[in-house]
Amino acid sequence: MKKLLYLTLLLSFLGCKDFLNVEPVEQISINTQLSTKNGALVALNGAYYKTRTTLLTDSFFAYADLLGGNITFTPSTSNGTISIPPFVNQIYNFADEKSDSDLASFYSGSYEIINNLNLILENLDQIADATSGEKNQIKAECLALRAFIHFNLYKIYAQNHTFTADSNHLGIVYNTRPLKVGIDYPARETAFRSLELLTNDIESAIPLYTSGKAIPAGFEYQFLNVNAAKSLAAEIALWKNDWQKAIKWSDEVINNPGKTLTPTAELSTNWAQSEKIWDLPRTDENDNMLGSLYNFTSNSQYSKYAVSGDYTQLLETNDARKNILETKTIRSKLYTFTTKYKNISGLIYRLTELYFIRGEAYLKSGKNDLAKADINKIRARAGLQPLEILTIDDLLLEKRKEFTHENKYFWDLMRNQKNVLRNLGCISTQCNLAYPNNKFVVPIPQQSIEINNNMIQNPGY
Repeated sequence: MKKLLYLTLLLSFLGCKDFLNVEPVEQISINTQLSTKNGALVALNGAYYKTRTTLLTDSFFAYADLLGGNITFTPSTSNGTISIPPFVNQIYNFADEKSDSDLASFYSGSYEIINNLNLILENLDQIADATSGEKNQIKAECLALRAFIHFNLYKIYAQNHTFTADSNHLGIVYNTRPLKVGIDYPARETAFRSLELLTNDIESAIPLYTSGKAIPAGFEYQFLNVNAAKSLAAEIALWKNDWQKAIKWSDEVINNPGKTLTPTAELSTNWAQSEKIWDLPRTDENDNMLGSLYNFTSNSQYSKYAVSGDYTQLLETNDARKNILETKTIRSKLYTFTTKYKNISGLIYRLTELYFIRGEAYLKSGKNDLAKADINKIRARAGLQPLEILTIDDLLLEKRKEFTHENKYFWDLMRNQKNVLRNLGCISTQCNLAYPNNKFVVPIPQQSIEINNNMIQNPGY
């Protein structure tokens, strides 16, 4: 009997203003849903909505700062005790359990998004009421979003490119077509092949962009627009050690006249507003998921996560980035919080990151003066003197100071084969971790192992 595939989608017709704001709640046959332009756009919106709820969570978005040592914890509002929040306890201790992983929802949610995107792509050519340009824009965003979701899976579940000499170690399951439950049992690609598939998806997407965005609502920066796609391409190239492409894609974003670095004087008031490339939107309820994750609101309502002493001691006396921090007294002790997410809701990429990607690529390809120019431009924006010498350790330090609480640092350590060192305020059972180590990645959730005979668990789990 032929199996009927279903996609979680919104059944009713939506007005333009609603695309960003309504969660898909009903199931209908994809043959009906995806036969029209409106149906494809509703489906794409569903993928964006699911991306937001899958990534802007404690277990994923705080991951690289928790493991990298930029975060410590605040006292409970009820009894004043300081403890590791239960939904990141295993992650923080480098002890994620395959049977009850802190990242199980991230894993399943990510592959749900990917399958839905593949369903859109599979049915796109049959749509009669969309122009070729409209179809190309939808395809571009689907391919780019598919690459983005796979890339985040790679960061969590696969060791970095240089973990083995030939990159033949385990990568991820990379799905490029819809899967049928009970029929398809995909296997993990190698790390090398995973990165090649990522490159293929994102480089296939970029030439297809025909407009700012496919969905007729919101702002271009709220969607995976062409500059966000190029930013993703640059980051993937950096992970592949493809310095030439990392520089190429960074150049294209940096030289685009539409974005400018946030001025020094506006770091505390308009942080990232002029340079945000992709910032996932809020819903009609005006919920700020990253604000809920990191903001201090009052002494009875504040983030579980404080800025660590390991981080604050890195900042020079006159570093303007101190203005993005605020110190509050809670139960007679001082705690520092970031203010980055007071007016930013779901930041994925901003212009400054492209300077660091390009700077690292320049440095590793022997173009030291060009690398210094990029990194010193960001130091100058922070009110600091230029560096006369730049090593990879210097660059990683500068990037850490710039991107705390943006989910970057741990993966920069892993890519560069550096040890994890957490000191001030660390309450983990394992504060430090030497590279290489199986614990630099987490286990595949056991349920996926049990239902798929082709799935191989990560070593050490």
